[in-house]
Amino acid sequence: MEMWEISLPATTPLATDYINGTFPLETGFVYSFQEEDVFRRRVRELKDKTYPRRELVNYLRSYHERFQASPQTLRNIEKLLDPSSVVIVGGQQAGLLTGPLYTIYKIISILKLAKEQEKALGVPVVPIFWIAGEDHDIAEVDHLYVVEEGKIKKRTYPHSVHEKRMVAEVPIDQQACLQWIQQIVETYGETNTTNEMLDFLARCLDEAKTFVDFFAFIVLRLFASEGLVVLNAADEALRKIESDFFVTLIERHNEITTAVLQQQHRLKQIGYEKTLEVSPQSANLFYYDGRERWLLECDGQEGMFRSKKGDIVVSKDELILLAKTNPYRLSNNVVTRPLMQEFLLPTLAFIAGPGEIAYWAELREAFALLGYTMPPVVPRLHITMVERSIHTDLYEVGLTVLDVLHGRTEQAKKEWLSRQVDYSLGDVFAKAKADIETIHRPLREIGMEIDRGLADLLTKNAALVQSQIDFLQQTLQRAIEKKYEIELRKFARIETSLLPNQAPQERIWNIFYYINKYGFDIIDQLMSLTYTWNGTHKIVYI
Repeated sequence: MEMWEISLPATTPLATDYINGTFPLETGFVYSFQEEDVFRRRVRELKDKTYPRRELVNYLRSYHERFQASPQTLRNIEKLLDPSSVVIVGGQQAGLLTGPLYTIYKIISILKLAKEQEKALGVPVVPIFWIAGEDHDIAEVDHLYVVEEGKIKKRTYPHSVHEKRMVAEVPIDQQACLQWIQQIVETYGETNTTNEMLDFLARCLDEAKTFVDFFAFIVLRLFASEGLVVLNAADEALRKIESDFFVTLIERHNEITTAVLQQQHRLKQIGYEKTLEVSPQSANLFYYDGRERWLLECDGQEGMFRSKKGDIVVSKDELILLAKTNPYRLSNNVVTRPLMQEFLLPTLAFIAGPGEIAYWAELREAFALLGYTMPPVVPRLHITMVERSIHTDLYEVGLTVLDVLHGRTEQAKKEWLSRQVDYSLGDVFAKAKADIETIHRPLREIGMEIDRGLADLLTKNAALVQSQIDFLQQTLQRAIEKKYEIELRKFARIETSLLPNQAPQERIWNIFYYINKYGFDIIDQLMSLTYTWNGTHKIVYI
């Protein structure tokens, strides 16, 4: 593997400016991830803080034993008992087969930074992946994209979940899922790794009861030697540890909402639009009725917490009692999840995607309100993998990876095609159509003089003649494309691989396509690369 770095804008203006160092740091963050001593400063900040370490370790130990976690993972869990230990954390939804590549890149980011900082700081640094198991948007995690007959197609796992059920409680039909996996893998083509990979996935699936289980089995085994620790945010045992903090979030919900709204206003004043949808009534908590999650709002006059449509109505006292006695019925939203993370974990750094960078900037004052200092926010690794065959295609058609990622492939294809013929079909046919219009116009005028009732027929006749010219142009264009079909397919392969659906590769393709083709050691190869945390886009040649 070889790696190069290029600069690309992030998907949000705020994240782009933050990565480039042009965002006014004190407006939205506390630490600059680019400062040399940022992590030493953060360790000193955490030194006198207290966390529910013993309870957390007991929970994590029990949870990971269910997944037959590796000795390296179990050792990392025990490190949390050391009062000097800290964590690198980042998270994502529990996508089937791990979802898009960026989930894998986020895990690699967590592991690499944890390993680097443990060596640099001389304190235990635990890599934790926060599984957003309480998320209820099943449509975000139930599918993969594949290529069939040269077209990108979405393949959705067949399920019957319609209510807003937590993904951690969505049961997985092992037989249906296995058939779905086999259909996915068929599109990849058979290789020396295919049977091993299918066996690996079948074993993970065989022991999984839910989407989150399946995800956890896969990532804990893919990264077993690295000691990855996972934290399922929807686990009932974890909720018990969070109980007291839920009480705090209920009691201070109005202050938290006000802090976020004020911060959004500050950011807007310097040109950044809000990312989070927060209203003055937002309670920033979900109520779970056993099947669906309901986002709560608070009626300021009556002091009642209710879902938007009024299906759920509880008083503040009832909600506090619920937090104390049955916290599993509560869960965080996008505002309070980072705050809960800070309550639970001695966070050395948070690994963030561009969307997360943007909305974390809106939470700065909410952290401060509860006595926390927002941790360093480190952009996750952004990677585009270039296969050897794609590299060859790029060379042969005269494109660069940067050209493709900037969306220039189609224009490059047109320019390449124009160089293969000595004339421009567009110009030739445009002139032909103009000439025919010049000839046909007097005929229409004569027709109108003879009988004005022929107006529609004359207009249709003109359009018919022009349509025949269009047909001839399209026919000749197809003939040229057929003549250069082999070369034009290279442009299609390049774009499908590197910028599928005009989106970054890491947002569409799945890691198991690459495992199938290159073997499981592609994970080790990606882990072995030396990354710099400068926000650049990494181009990895495989």
